[in-house]
Formats: sequence, structure tokens, C-alpha cells
Amino acid sequence: MLELMLLPLVLTLSFDDPKQAAPVVVAPTTQKANGNPSVAELEARVAALFESLQTKYSKIENPNEEQMKAIQADVAAQADAAIADLDFAKLDEAQMAAVEPLLGMSPKGRDSMQKLLLEKAKKPTAEGFRAAVQSAMLGALGENQAASNAAELLDHPGFSQGVASEEGGAVFELLEDAPAAELAKRAAVLEAYAAQFKADAPMSVVMTGEGFIKVSNRALSKEKAVAVRKVVLDCIVAKTATADGRDKKMLERMGKTLNGAAARGELVGFPVPSLHCDFVARVDGTKPFKDLSELKGKVVVLDFWATWCGPCVGSFPKVAEMRARYPADKVEIVGITSIQGMIAHQKREAVQCAGDVEKEKTELMVFMKDMGVTWTVAVTQEDVFNPDFGIRGIPFVAILDQDGKVYKVGMHPSDEAGIQATIDELLAKSAAKKG
Repeated sequence: MLELMLLPLVLTLSFDDPKQAAPVVVAPTTQKANGNPSVAELEARVAALFESLQTKYSKIENPNEEQMKAIQADVAAQADAAIADLDFAKLDEAQMAAVEPLLGMSPKGRDSMQKLLLEKAKKPTAEGFRAAVQSAMLGALGENQAASNAAELLDHPGFSQGVASEEGGAVFELLEDAPAAELAKRAAVLEAYAAQFKADAPMSVVMTGEGFIKVSNRALSKEKAVAVRKVVLDCIVAKTATADGRDKKMLERMGKTLNGAAARGELVGFPVPSLHCDFVARVDGTKPFKDLSELKGKVVVLDFWATWCGPCVGSFPKVAEMRARYPADKVEIVGITSIQGMIAHQKREAVQCAGDVEKEKTELMVFMKDMGVTWTVAVTQEDVFNPDFGIRGIPFVAILDQDGKVYKVGMHPSDEAGIQATIDELLAKSAAKKG
């Protein structure tokens, strides 16, 4: 996806050179039997394109709308050129995986792949279902965002067999924003899928658990959603008992997430989950609060981030604009992070702080000053990938209303319009009550 894949670059661009990046030179290829380059050659081609774009755009800061259009046009042209010689109909699974990073960036590649996937999706099989999911996801990257109702994917004959895979399991990401009424019509399909979460279930099934629970909370009655969540949790507990290494850690994390407020359906509209702040400060050294409960009466924007997170730091200008837009007695903005064992400074060498919490807090203040942070930053005992909020990736924004209840979650700090609209809505409601 162009917008997401290049976000860390685009938010740090400086247009000192108005020329487009030089087109990537594609090395001669060794054709496979299907007429396409080998997997290794395709991977090298993708890497070369990304390196070219990184070289071109790594120093650009805050591009305006016209510059953004120029960047996107350049990226699209280069991505199109990088896959112009491919016969998509003959790509095998490994070749497809190798070239997949370019599909969201290449309009021509996206169109070619979409035609192929739509044809495959007609098959009433697991393969057909996976193709339908990939088609829906690819459609969301194009200019036409009004894709067909994602809930209809649950009607596909290959759902029960195809969902338990990396490609098929992505259906739950699509379903998170599907109309609840449409999901409810297909409640029986979701309830039936819960039966696959047995003690001996393959990891391909278990890995769909988080997304499945989120969708079930929206599609099923409270009683049935609780029952489904218990089935999934019991499966994870059983799998954890016999797992080791990376699988065990992953299963333990999933267990915590599914025990969290978000997975229980008790996040939005409920009091904010406990956040124990070990450090709260502004760049001037003041400490505006000790506990979030002190902020009742204000709209509170929680921005979960870390110093090593490129998109998090890249969105700082938007957060600064937000801070300047609203009075501090009406809106509080808090950057929530946790101890990471290092501070990834942007304007000096990174500092390792493993085992030295006080050193990390001191370096965090240095980072805040270097980066011109104008809002409050808090370090919590809870991990920044907070299971109560269902956080699987950062940056992640949650907004609390004046009563300290979670009003909206899962926003991106660069979504200036969406965040501003939510804050304005809450401020207007408060003013109406007082009026």
C-alpha cells in the first residue's frame, strides 16, 4: 500500500531536488519455466526499488499536497516499470509473495492482479476464498475505496477451509469495519468457525483468534460472544502448555490480548483501562498529572508510540499542530510509551538503556527536547502494545471523553481530520450540556 508503506518516508521528506528518482535499472533475469523471473530475482528487484525510493525521499520534510502527488506519481511509475515484464497469470505462489510488496504501489500491477484474483475467487474452494480475500484487500488500495461489503466474504463456500491461513485469516481485518448488521446476518458462520479452536488445533487456526474475537464481539450477542471468546482462550491456554520458544511467547501474548478490555468488548464506552504512569513530564520539566483520573473534565488524546517507531516520530508535526489548536484546559494530549531498553535518538546516537530505567527516562527527556515535543509524555508500567486497548501496532491513538471513558480507538496521529472531528464533537457535546 503506497500510503502506508511510504508513510515513514513521506512524513520526513525535503524537496531539495524536484527531479524524479532515476528509474530502477532491472538486471537481466534468468527466466523460470513459467516465463517469469525467479523468486530471488524478484526479491532483488523489490529491494532495489525500495532502496532507490529511500535514497530519493529520506530527507524530505512535510511535503505539501502538490509535492505528495508528485511523489506518488513517481512511485507508481517506478513500481509499474519494475513489474512490467511479468505474466501475472503464470506467477506461482512463491513468486507472487516476492512481488506482493509492489502491488499496492503499482496501479498497473494492481489491475492485473485484481483480474486474476476475481477469476480465482469464483472457485468454491479454500483457494477461491483466499483469492476473494486478497481481491478485497487489494481493492482497498485502489482509488475506489467503496469496495463491496466485506461481510459477503463470509458467504463464500470456501470460508471454513480457507480462513485458517495467513491469506485467509486476513478476512478478519476487513470485517472489523464491516456493518455490524451485515455481520449479524452471518452469525451462524462465525459460531461454526469457533468449533475449529480445539486443543489440537493447528497454529494456522489459532493465529486467527484475535481478529475472530473482534469480529465476533460485533456480530454476536453478548452472551454468545463471551462463549466464543472462552472457546478461543481455552484453545490458546492448551496450546501454550505444550509450546516452547517463539510459539510460546506468541501464545502468551495472544492470551493477554484476549483477556484484555478490547477483546472482552469492554473498551469503547467504558472507563479507560488502568494505566500506571511511572513517568509523566512535559519538555519544560513540569508534571501536569500523576494519574489519568486527574484529567476528567478534559478530552484526552492518548498517542501510543516509541522512539524507534518511524511512523510515530514522523507524525510529530501533526501532533504538535493538534496541541497548538486546542486550549490545554479543554484538551490534554499524552504520548504513551513504555520502557524499551533504548532511546532511538534522531539527532544524536541511539543510547542503550537496558536495565537502567532512570537513564532511559533521562534520555527520553533529551529526545523530547531534540524533537520539539510540545505535549505531555508518560511512561507506563503497561507495555505500549497494550492488550487492554488491543494494540498490535503503533502509532495508535485512543480518545477519551470528559468522563474518562474511551470514546474512539485505533486512529493514526496523522489522521488530522478524523481526530479533530472527534475532539470537536466531544467539546460541542460538553458545551451543549453546560448551555
